[in-house]
Amino acid sequence: MRGKLFIVIGLLGGAHLAGDDAKEDFKVGAGDWSASTGFGYKENVLLSEIAPIDSGFNYLSFEGIAQKEFIETGAQWTTMALVENRHYLEGSDLPDETFGLVVSEYSRFLGIDGTLKGGIQYLYFNQAFDATFDILDPNQITITAQEPRLYMEWESFFWQFEYTASMGVSRMYFQDASDDYEMLDWELELDYAIDDFTNWLFTVNGFARDYTDRPTRDAEGFRVDSIILGTDQIGFETAVEHGFGSESLPLLAEIGIDYEERRDRHFGFYDRDRLKYFLEVRAGGEKWRLRLDVGYSERDYLTQIAENDAGRESQEWVASLEWERDLSQKWAFFARGETDSSESNETFFSYDANSLMLGIRLK
Repeated sequence: MRGKLFIVIGLLGGAHLAGDDAKEDFKVGAGDWSASTGFGYKENVLLSEIAPIDSGFNYLSFEGIAQKEFIETGAQWTTMALVENRHYLEGSDLPDETFGLVVSEYSRFLGIDGTLKGGIQYLYFNQAFDATFDILDPNQITITAQEPRLYMEWESFFWQFEYTASMGVSRMYFQDASDDYEMLDWELELDYAIDDFTNWLFTVNGFARDYTDRPTRDAEGFRVDSIILGTDQIGFETAVEHGFGSESLPLLAEIGIDYEERRDRHFGFYDRDRLKYFLEVRAGGEKWRLRLDVGYSERDYLTQIAENDAGRESQEWVASLEWERDLSQKWAFFARGETDSSESNETFFSYDANSLMLGIRLK
């Protein structure tokens, strides 16, 4: 079970990146808030290969942004909060699935076109995963993680590029303190306007991660208790964003590639490469909005050997579709469907999961 637990924790290791994505996807503007409730049904809640559990769930969420401007100094303070919770109805041993994010930052204009930002981010995550190795003995683990992070950002222009450079330090806490780690992350993002409707985006990023008390493993997978695990990652993302359609039916599409290399500093047991292709389409009318996200990724583990004596690898398809319709100035109805299909040549790491949710939003 321990190996499977570590893989799950590894998947959560980019939690601060998930937090950055959530910041970009807020559905409210400065000074606004919204609350949502709904119900849905999910197949394979625990992402299991051999012991899937299906369940209905109740959904609650809240998001809001508070902002204050300091006109005399050209500064601005912004605080964003997002909480989502799914309460599963099947049995009594399925814990709630919870995601929370709070970001508070101070920004100030410097020079002609520069903006300096500094802030603190707090992320919380709680979700159960399957840990069954014998169908006659079903088991699960619940991962609860929280990550405080401090960061600095600089936004400005260089030639015809708008760029953002950022750096952050964080610490991830788990129930088992031996899984905790500290991390230094950095990112440089370039945004180039090709024309009035098209932008080219390029990002290079990376991190250095040091575990508190987790021994590393040698190339064959045996623990080396005298050496604490450390990993480094570097990656890039490039995408093209294009707006089209008409005033009555505006459309925005983004297609891109995301690649990352993660390296074990010691024996290479945790070395892996990941390549991801993604597509995002947004559309909307006077009273409705629609968003489609599709992604395909491949993971190749450079040292680990699967049970078929080949290098361990996996492929995953994920997709989501959300549609929202205004019922009045303050109320809206929404429907969301999600699918996740993963195939691995390592036993117990393949699964299919689907969910559908209906709800209302007060804004």
